[in-house]
Amino acid sequence: SMTDRPKRSGRPAAGRELSLDQVLDVGLELLEELGPQGFGGRALARQLGITPMSVAYHVGDQRNLMRLLVERVHAEPLAEPAAQWPPEARIQALLGEYMARVRRHPALTLCVLGDPQLFGGSLATFSQRLREEVRAFDADPALFDLLVDYSHGHALALALAGEGAQALEGAFEAGLRRLLR
Repeated sequence: SMTDRPKRSGRPAAGRELSLDQVLDVGLELLEELGPQGFGGRALARQLGITPMSVAYHVGDQRNLMRLLVERVHAEPLAEPAAQWPPEARIQALLGEYMARVRRHPALTLCVLGDPQLFGGSLATFSQRLREEVRAFDADPALFDLLVDYSHGHALALALAGEGAQALEGAFEAGLRRLLR
């Protein structure tokens, strides 16, 4: 019968056997490989050896796929800075961890910076968390915006630097210390 025919390895017939986590992990790798312009549901379907409809079954439309990828990276809780640290050390720790994620996922970062609607969910939660730390350090609301713009400017530089990103090692932390001084 049709059912006992051996499946081709690694290529589920309709993609139903794939878990969402598997689809997203491949999606993240592919996004970094192809960059934002070349990436999408069709490319992901090709990579997984399934139909675009099977990809949609797992992740919905393109916008939802991107939202899920952002969550896959940023929903992972950041290490909590120690309660006894001074506020500027807490801010540095939080932004340092955020930047470590950005360094691992430059193409995803370009997508987020290019689409404000992707800045929801865990990123919005992180933003709120950072805002509280900054407020505890300095009541001037301009500082929060400065820190976020500085961080995203650096994130963009990293994302566009490609191989040259090594040259920027340590620059973010140095600039951050200067801003907080």
